[in-house]
Amino acid sequence: YTSGVNKDGVSGGSDERRRRHQQAQQQQQALVTASRAAPPYGHRKGWLPRSQEDFGDGGAFPECHIAQYPLGMGKGGGDSGGGGGGSTSNALAVQLDDKGKVKYDVLARQGHAKDKIVYSKLTDLLPSSITSEDDPELQRPSIEEIEDTTEKTRQALEKLTQVKDCPVVLLSV
Repeated sequence: YTSGVNKDGVSGGSDERRRRHQQAQQQQQALVTASRAAPPYGHRKGWLPRSQEDFGDGGAFPECHIAQYPLGMGKGGGDSGGGGGGSTSNALAVQLDDKGKVKYDVLARQGHAKDKIVYSKLTDLLPSSITSEDDPELQRPSIEEIEDTTEKTRQALEKLTQVKDCPVVLLSV
């Protein structure tokens, strides 16, 4: 006659309980991994995919404006498993000018040789004699100048067409 207690101090039938417990844990883990999905459309504000599980079986989220590497595709450094860990990064720090606006010329120059000329602003394309954005020749004309130019143009067109004071006569056929 055995007492029903094995050498671990667990009563008989523990194998069945242990198997049921493991199955319950596996089902719980399966539910946890299945529930790790992207929020539905319209509810993704503030949500960003951060791990490979967020991408599910693949596919990026175009409404999330960040670099995304679903299934590690396109990610350099030989780390196709995602999650970072690489020692190199080509991320750029955003630089601001004195007015607090983003300096996009830094982003435009990325990937080019240092001696390559990259035109990223309107002032880069202007002749060197006109380089200031506050230059009077680049400013909008005043209302008086606009009205004066409009009147001169109207007079020139009237002179060409010769219909300044000529009444319009409609002929019926």
